[in-house]
Amino acid sequence: MKRVTQRTTLVMAAAGALAVLIPAGLAVAMNRTDCGNRTDFVKVWYNGGKNTACFANAGVQDVYLPNAVKVSSGNNRIRFVVGGDIYTMDKWATKVDVESQSKKLTRLRIF
Repeated sequence: MKRVTQRTTLVMAAAGALAVLIPAGLAVAMNRTDCGNRTDFVKVWYNGGKNTACFANAGVQDVYLPNAVKVSSGNNRIRFVVGGDIYTMDKWATKVDVESQSKKLTRLRIF
C-alpha cells in the first residue's frame, strides 16, 4: 500500500510540474457563427462573393474558403492566409478583392 501511495504522489507531482513548466498555448475558442446584422464579427465573402462566413472570439483555425473576395475584421485584430500570403488587419478594416478571387483563404487568427 505504501508503494502505491508513493507512486501516486510521484505521478501527481510530475503532472503538476509539467503544468507549471509548459506555457499555456493559444486557446482555440474561435468559432464560426451566424453573421446576422452584426458588424463586429470577422466576416469573409467567398465563392466569388456568393457566400459569407463569420467568426467570433480569439483563437486560430484552419479554414477552407475558396475564392475569397472580401474580408472585414469587425471589432477584431486579425491575421489570415490567402494563397500562402499572410495579411494582418486592425479593427474595423476591410480588404476587398483578395488575390483577385483566384486563391483560397486557409487560415484565420483573431487576436
